Amino acid sequence: MELLEPKKLDFAETLKDALTIGVKNAPSIIAAVALWLVTLWIPYLNVGTTIAITLLPVELAKGNVINPLGIFDSKYRRCMGEYLLTTALLVMGVYAAMIFLLIPGIVLALSWSLAYYYLLEKEKTPFEALRASNTATYGNKWTMFFINLVFGIATMLATIILGALCAPLDIDAITFVAMLALAVLIASISMALKASFWRQLKDNAA
Repeated sequence: MELLEPKKLDFAETLKDALTIGVKNAPSIIAAVALWLVTLWIPYLNVGTTIAITLLPVELAKGNVINPLGIFDSKYRRCMGEYLLTTALLVMGVYAAMIFLLIPGIVLALSWSLAYYYLLEKEKTPFEALRASNTATYGNKWTMFFINLVFGIATMLATIILGALCAPLDIDAITFVAMLALAVLIASISMALKASFWRQLKDNAA
């Protein structure tokens, strides 16, 4: 049986994907995040909605417009234990790697960045999810890093430019609305970037 060549991230395709998905789903993403923030103070329910928000990129990768009310689905609360265990393993591993002058921590964070998706979408155990994420991202971490770097720089420049354009108006309400709209777009595209990473790399690990 011929082995399939692991998928490599395409820089241009990923950025195009992120922009398309982010703009298309911006209202739904913001509504979902707003509902999540409202539920943060409600014990037990807040774990389910947090897991749902974590999984939004998986739903975005399917090409569908998400339903914000979907974050209340009980299926998310059923995997609370696995989610929390994966979080503990991920955080401890990344922080331990940070001891070695930061860079290993960044590498490990990128290696495990798809772990939640394998855990909940592919129904793997926490250890299997971390291993699958590491396999899927192998050979792609530099591309992931540079895509995130480009996005970070673009975000910073857009914020500076918009601030400069709003400054002469000297109207706080307009500045606030403009910056809020930019923040909404940035958050949507950020989540869409994760969706594109998942869509392109998910089949690299069984």
